[in-house]
Amino acid sequence: MRVVFLGTGTSTGVPVIGCKCRVCNSNNPKNKRLRTSAFVEYNNKKILIDVTPDFRFQALSNNINYIDAVLITHSHADHVNGFDDLRQINFSMNWKVIPVFINRTSYWELQSRFEYVFSDSNQLGGGKPLVSVHVVEDFDEINLNGTKISTFFYYHGRLKVNGYRMGNFSYLTDVSFIPKKTLEMLEGVEVLVISALRFLPHATHLCFSEVVNLVRDIKFKKVYLTHIGHDADYDEIVEYLKGTNIEPAYDGLVLEL
Repeated sequence: MRVVFLGTGTSTGVPVIGCKCRVCNSNNPKNKRLRTSAFVEYNNKKILIDVTPDFRFQALSNNINYIDAVLITHSHADHVNGFDDLRQINFSMNWKVIPVFINRTSYWELQSRFEYVFSDSNQLGGGKPLVSVHVVEDFDEINLNGTKISTFFYYHGRLKVNGYRMGNFSYLTDVSFIPKKTLEMLEGVEVLVISALRFLPHATHLCFSEVVNLVRDIKFKKVYLTHIGHDADYDEIVEYLKGTNIEPAYDGLVLEL
């Protein structure tokens, strides 16, 4: 398995437009964070997790021109607003339809936001993404021609969000509360990716100390933090997490699992 962190930033990205804080002005490339997304190669399948507003740049930077499936965590703008750029992937795949997996509530929002994708249109202009949508339930299993991916849910404030497990790897972003059954599904995971926004608590995101406390109860081999805001400098996060099995991810980080 190969995992590429396409983006590790919160909804604003880092640097934030108009912000002059020390993190936004930092020269450390690990403090430059596009919106959160990952590209996973698993059992010869190429899988995109979320389609951010930065997807065009992320795809070009990482030579992504083929996708076997898109896994959507939820329909907030920073996770789906690059959806239209999937049509260029269709083009590079000789117009092959891309399966998209998403929970029911997020699918309703996606249809509203990208109505032209899901309806007949007499004027396509540059075309539209060719996708087949598959609604996933709370604890579901995706089967990509024999490659199985487990799904589960957790909460981002009051919103249900989907996480995914592929073998011994699991990916969760925009987390504030994880139900007991989902924690049980994470047993046996060796590498966990989970969001942590900043040092201070937040109403709809875990902070760094909350993730530290969470992973004490489940014995992961390695934990990577994503969806990080501009309140946190990369080197300071590393220092804070010293002595744990947790480290902040950064854009372009590649895991060979």
